[in-house]
Amino acid sequence: MKKVTESADLNIIFNEKLIAKNTFYNLVGYGFPLILALFFIPSLIKGLGEERFGILSLAWIVIGYFSFFDFGIGRSLTKIISEKIGLNQTEQIPVLFWTSLLIMLSISLLVSIGMVLIVPSLVDIFNISKEMHQETQSTFYALAISVPIVSTTAGLRGVLEAYQKFGAVNLLRISLGIFTFLGPLLVLIITNSLFWIVIVLIFIRIIAWSLYLMLCFKINKNIKKGINFDFISIKPVLKFSIWIAVANIVGPIILYSDRFLIGTIESAKAITYYSSPYEVITKLLVIPGSVAGVLFPLFSASFISDPNISKKAFIRGVKFIFLILYPIIVFVITFSYEGMELWLGEQFAVNSSLILQFLSIGVLMNGIGLIPDIFLQGIGKPKIPTIIYIVELPIFIIAMWFSIERFGIKGAALTWMFAATLSTIILYIISNRIFNINIRSNFKLNSFLLTMIGLIIPFFLSNIFFKVVFIVISLSIFIIVAWSRFLSADERNFIISKLKFKV
Repeated sequence: MKKVTESADLNIIFNEKLIAKNTFYNLVGYGFPLILALFFIPSLIKGLGEERFGILSLAWIVIGYFSFFDFGIGRSLTKIISEKIGLNQTEQIPVLFWTSLLIMLSISLLVSIGMVLIVPSLVDIFNISKEMHQETQSTFYALAISVPIVSTTAGLRGVLEAYQKFGAVNLLRISLGIFTFLGPLLVLIITNSLFWIVIVLIFIRIIAWSLYLMLCFKINKNIKKGINFDFISIKPVLKFSIWIAVANIVGPIILYSDRFLIGTIESAKAITYYSSPYEVITKLLVIPGSVAGVLFPLFSASFISDPNISKKAFIRGVKFIFLILYPIIVFVITFSYEGMELWLGEQFAVNSSLILQFLSIGVLMNGIGLIPDIFLQGIGKPKIPTIIYIVELPIFIIAMWFSIERFGIKGAALTWMFAATLSTIILYIISNRIFNINIRSNFKLNSFLLTMIGLIIPFFLSNIFFKVVFIVISLSIFIIVAWSRFLSADERNFIISKLKFKV
């Protein structure tokens, strides 16, 4: 009976329609903030001014980073609860839920207290004008108090994803994305105080947290019957989460330290020129993030029973991400100046267009690097990518500091691009050597390198006519290469079948 249950559960996990549907939900949930950023950031810069918007960007970073203070328990809950559902052991879920939530709450409260104590020193690090110093300090105090809400939200979301409630999760994510931008704009009607803007953002997070909790109560009614704590039952979650926790701490430091270093070495105004293109282009990571979020339980469930399923999903995930991201990236790089000028004006085009080009290549490399990262986590080897991050961190910080000192925000963007590329190469080498995932034979490495070289050409184009000619030729070549070299016969036949009109 147990084997039948497990088999049925695997059939659900490997159902291509379900994978496609959940990926679509993730794309919409993560992608909507990109559209919002395009529309709202110009108004926010105009209403706040460049320095205040730079500080608000730091606030967004801090709020986002707090979600990683679940110490990997959210991801671990997704894995463990999925197993309990598959084994029909749902009666064990309430104690896992409450024990995990209470542990996350306790740890995040300690972090919150620590943050409150270091706020004055933290604010002094940045080159902020005297007029903004007190306001910035009050803002960061408010952020510190919000740590428990943001971190435990990640745990609640992990439970919902284990139950395959991607639709509900992303509906809340979309709502949160709307009010993350709309909230500050509404506050600007009354005041341009960053403190009150952040208070509104925290209030929005509290509402989202309450809704997540209500959904958890709804999917498993036994959860709301009473709070249960059993440390022994949580050991499998903690064992898996330790390395995820370290990665969740180190990874975002690498991801966000560029803007903190810019604020320290340069100014809050420089952050605005850097973060404006960054906030938009990095939203493209919703594409690989959406795919990875759905493939994670597939990797977890299939690698032990049938590694070939995991490897096949690995290769197809990389192809899917690259074939979608590359045309977007080459278009952005080619028309970076025109896009920035149309969006934020000539001054931003002059200061930020090259930044956008460097960051775009970094986003492409980060995107295709997410699959081996999530694969290693899914098969129970989170230690490998975490060690890579730990080794990379001091090198990255030193390189970033030197680059900003020497070349300003352009140096920061270039360093970010190289770091993303190096991490991705290392992850693929490890996946190939240890787990025999031969990306070279499946992905035609020479053709891939040729398309990557094509990204360099737009850096030397300034005439709009030549840019248009280049984009037409390069995308035409890419379509031919993608069809003939990247896609297998089965994948081509599948696409043809979907394009055929039924009479």
